[in-house]
Amino acid sequence: MITRKRLGSLRLFLRDDEGLVTLEWVALAAAVIVLAIGTIIVIQTQLNTAASTVGSEIVSTVQSNT
Repeated sequence: MITRKRLGSLRLFLRDDEGLVTLEWVALAAAVIVLAIGTIIVIQTQLNTAASTVGSEIVSTVQSNT
């Protein structure tokens, strides 16, 4: 259970401008992380396809030269 002292500290933190700035930075960092994960997911699929194609070409070239 939250004590009165902790609740008072939370209220002071939320009223303080520094608390708001901290919250904004946390939200910005979270947005950047979500965008990075989304980009990785999109690129990973295309990269796997490209790597598979290159690998297949290398194998067929090696087999045709032997």
